[in-house]
Order: sequence, then C-alpha cells, then structure tokens
Amino acid sequence: MLQGLAHTICVYAKKASGGGGDNTPAAVNWSNVSSTRVGKSTTYVYSAQQITGISTSITLKTEFSNSALVEMYYKVQSTGTVPSSSSDPASNGYTNIRHNDTLTVSNNQYVVFGVQSGTGVTTSSTITVKNNSDGNATLDTFTATKTVP
Repeated sequence: MLQGLAHTICVYAKKASGGGGDNTPAAVNWSNVSSTRVGKSTTYVYSAQQITGISTSITLKTEFSNSALVEMYYKVQSTGTVPSSSSDPASNGYTNIRHNDTLTVSNNQYVVFGVQSGTGVTTSSTITVKNNSDGNATLDTFTATKTVP
C-alpha cells in the first residue's frame, strides 16, 4: 500500500516539475483506406484522425499484417482535410510508410492515411497503429486495400 502511494507521489511530482509529460492520446478511430482502379481511373479513400490529449510529441508505429502492401502513405498536418477521391497520396506530399515504420506527431495534429494505386495484384493488410512512446500501446486497427484489376 505504501509503495503504491510513494509511486503515485513520485509520478505527480515528476509531472508537476515538467518532466515526462502525458504521452497517451485520446481515443482515435481511423476508418478503412483504399485505392481502387477501374480502367484508367482510380478512386482513393483517405482517413484522418486528430491526436489530442498529449503534452509532448509522440512516436507512432505502424504494423502491417501483410508486409506486401508497400503502397501505404501518411501525412501529419494541422487540419483534417484530405485530398479528393481522384487524387493519389504521392502527388499530395504524403510519405510512404511500411511495416514497423514510425512517425512523430504533436498535440492537435492530424494523421492522415491513404493507399497509393499501383501495378501488381490486389493487396490488403490490417494496419495496427501503436504508440511507441507509451510501451507500444495499440491506438487503433484498420484495413488498407489496394484493388488492381
């Protein structure tokens, strides 16, 4: 009992002195993302989530159930605006992200995910976003799909 109380006091003292900071964001829920090619036209579905409730920048890690999906892209930005459904991620300043890659985000920024169309075969992967700054706690899981006829 006393050990728990002592730990609690130390944690509060550390936060009060400016050390550490809160690196656990509020809940997020990215929707599924995709790119679907039909003929010469491709439709893109993006998903944006705002990261809030943190007092320090955090590092997020992406884990893919299928590492063959290499066309996943992300962007960290100050608004939740996403490109039009006819606009591919690579043309909009997005960065390619793969299995076990990381990205850094600060409070009130948005993380937007999208899938680039490409050649090859239809590929799908479950994407797990983890908080690398908080013991790899899982923040969300969604599906990314690239459909090529």
